[in-house]
Amino acid sequence: MFESDAVAFDGRKERIRRGLILMKTKAAYMKAPWQFELRDVEIPDRPPSGWILVRVEACGVCGTDLAAAALKAGQWGPFGHEIAGVVEALGDGVDNLKTGQAIVLESGSYCGKCDLCHDGRVDLCTGRAPHFWGQPAMGFSRHMMAPACSAVPYEGLSPDVACLTECSGVAYDMVRTAGISMGDRVAVIGPGPIGLVAVALARHQAPGRLLTIGKTSGRRRLEMAAELGSETLAFDGNLAELRDFHRQFDHVLMTAPVEFIEPALSLLAYGGEMTYIGIGTGPGRIGFDANDFHFRKLQLRASFASPAIYFPAVLRLLNAGIIPGKKLVSHVFRLEQIADAMITCRDRKSEVLKVVVKP
Repeated sequence: MFESDAVAFDGRKERIRRGLILMKTKAAYMKAPWQFELRDVEIPDRPPSGWILVRVEACGVCGTDLAAAALKAGQWGPFGHEIAGVVEALGDGVDNLKTGQAIVLESGSYCGKCDLCHDGRVDLCTGRAPHFWGQPAMGFSRHMMAPACSAVPYEGLSPDVACLTECSGVAYDMVRTAGISMGDRVAVIGPGPIGLVAVALARHQAPGRLLTIGKTSGRRRLEMAAELGSETLAFDGNLAELRDFHRQFDHVLMTAPVEFIEPALSLLAYGGEMTYIGIGTGPGRIGFDANDFHFRKLQLRASFASPAIYFPAVLRLLNAGIIPGKKLVSHVFRLEQIADAMITCRDRKSEVLKVVVKP
């Protein structure tokens, strides 16, 4: 909950004393591993200063949601952070938005106050910008509160495509961090939603070669990568065994689990660079031959799109079709079907691209 009104949820008498009017909304909660429920929760219908009331129109299911459902559901409560919605009410001081405006929400914003922000490195902001995490209702709900600084207006997209902005921003950050140049040879490992957007963005950079490697169980994802202009390879073994691909790529974009990093280094050419985005569900440790890494002048780069910047650029790419949002949304569920949406992501990977939930 937002700090300025933390007491607002402590008791009805206090709410009445402060003149705070509450409204009820439906919100999805994790209650145990792979168990979900809709709850009636109360949120203010008058946002506090600097905040907005959002009517949620669509929210994408993220791999982070799946990891939470598997590992620590009881700690999460409300969830959903890939959000497209409409502004329904404005708090005091919000002069850059208007009611009825379609917006997407950054999952984390920069504060604009810390030294890094003032140095122009908002991508490295470590300040405490307001955010919607921990609110009584998040993206899998009908209404939610959000800080106005996290809202980015959009036009020309359906909500189920617009909500891809957050995950597309993650892919955009990865491709930007990689620094792909025209003619470079690029391999993308892991054609999930982020990996497929990375394929589309890398293809737009006019690489000399583009290969997507995925599991044999992800048939539809590899088919989509091919449709986006990539060579594809279905593979379930050790990447180090792919002798024909050893030292063939200037860039490897890694969206697969952390244990694939070490064997995938064998795919890098002399002076090659691997860029990694992901959170390991285990210890997250890897080991590799540091001498080989040194003498081949390799690089390993981390991409972590927090703060979640580049939303305007991503929205332009979605509108232009360079990021093929309509093609990537394979399943749409209602809020009442949140359990089906999550289980579909877990169990039907051979046919799932991106799952979206709409209230």
